[in-house]
Amino acid sequence: MRWDWTRTLRAVAIAAWGVFFIYLWVSGRATTYIGPKTWWVVSLGALTLPLVALAYLWGARGHKRAPSVRELGANGLLVAPILLTLMVPAPSLGALAVENKRTKNVAAPLETAIEGDVRLYEIAWAAESKEYADYNELGEGTPVDFVAFVSKQLDGNGELEVSRFMVGCCAADANAFSAKVTGAPNLPVDTWVHVKGTLIGTPGTDLKVSASAVTEVAQPSNPYS
Repeated sequence: MRWDWTRTLRAVAIAAWGVFFIYLWVSGRATTYIGPKTWWVVSLGALTLPLVALAYLWGARGHKRAPSVRELGANGLLVAPILLTLMVPAPSLGALAVENKRTKNVAAPLETAIEGDVRLYEIAWAAESKEYADYNELGEGTPVDFVAFVSKQLDGNGELEVSRFMVGCCAADANAFSAKVTGAPNLPVDTWVHVKGTLIGTPGTDLKVSASAVTEVAQPSNPYS
């Protein structure tokens, strides 16, 4: 049977992307690259690209055509990002990226009620906005329980800055949210910790976490949430 090798190569390249999206979907590694708002791209690609590749292969039957050098180069460029991604896995953003991506003067959603445990970015919002803190009744004595990583050692007396990133579209648009924790052990930066404690200080000016327990933990499967 004669084959159109130009279409066949395109089918292989498209299939490679389909397999890559399936891998990201099954392994859960998609969260390293994209946020929850664009997660649908991975599932859509995993479901549709293999079908598109099969359609290309079906159309390649019965036609004899050798691929040109230009076609070979184009298909090579198409699959190159996959190879680079697999060879050099993207690490999660850490302490070095916090200063560049720190969210200052944050526009807190004043009429958004907190549901469940108080999260780190909600503490950061309360530290920046007294109105947000008052609306959600965040202040002295509010219990907190969250996971974050150490982004800075503030002094030698058990005070750390812990941070976490929030991702909208992808890791490139991540914003860092931070909080100060007192009563913590001296831990190196980029150490992931589980923090339990209560809020102390004044919302809008100097709100901190007084820790009752700071425990080292493994990096969560989704570091951007």
